[in-house]
Amino acid sequence: MNRLLLALLFAATATAQQIPSKLLLAKAWPEEPAAKLEDLGRGIGIVFSPDLSVPNNCRFYQALGFACFDDADWSKVLQGIHQFNAAHPERPIATLILETHGTNGNGLKLQRSYKPQDERSYISVGGLQERTDPDGLRFLVISACNSGRLLRPSILAKLDPRNGDKLFLPATRGIVNASDAWRPGQSASTILTPNESHIETSLLANVNEFSSATREAIAAAAKARGIEMPEAFAVSDIFMQMILRDDAIDLQLGKHVEKLSGAIAPQEHSEELFRRFKAFLDRVAAEPGSAETVAVR
Repeated sequence: MNRLLLALLFAATATAQQIPSKLLLAKAWPEEPAAKLEDLGRGIGIVFSPDLSVPNNCRFYQALGFACFDDADWSKVLQGIHQFNAAHPERPIATLILETHGTNGNGLKLQRSYKPQDERSYISVGGLQERTDPDGLRFLVISACNSGRLLRPSILAKLDPRNGDKLFLPATRGIVNASDAWRPGQSASTILTPNESHIETSLLANVNEFSSATREAIAAAAKARGIEMPEAFAVSDIFMQMILRDDAIDLQLGKHVEKLSGAIAPQEHSEELFRRFKAFLDRVAAEPGSAETVAVR
């Protein structure tokens, strides 16, 4: 089944029934029971807004085999995705996870900080689909706050730069919109969002929190890929839920919502996910091939 047909099948099925989150996740992030620590991210790309990560954040994810992009300029991120897939035909990005701002549902935002003069850019969901279609991306997982509002028909293709939201700061590095020729439902990629709009949360962690075996495996993987050993990193709740195949994950085929939500999970929820995430990596490092058995615990 080709990528376009798969996307159309998901869209058609969604009109009839709610597709279980586990099925969506299995399509977006296929399980590889034999996965080694350095291959956990094979086929997965992650985009971070710089102010939602830490310096050299991508080193951690690159060591685990993810493609990682951390920049305030969407044009540079899009170019990076294209260059990665062109250079790695054996392991191209098929699923992209967006660890970005949702700007209260008014645009996918990348920025250095909240200072108005700092580097900042926006992209519409339609613009992202149109620009990544030629690179073969199949799934776009939007982890931004109030992600459902980003799919509103009025801004799906072109953002409204005069929306009046206080979080919509000057686009010092531009706005990427879809072209006039782009039409909803014609892209090869499928949009996945949390079922309920809310504020997404992340944790800052340190590699030293892992077991010695995990640290050694990460160091070896980083060296093999020509990058320095990572130290601190940022990790979101939804990322941990995805890699853990968490039973509580609640994904849906992207559908728009109007209501702005301020709901946020308690810190204890994030801490428990990280405890399981740490145990997961420690287990995979100690016993390559155990990814499937530990993920649901």
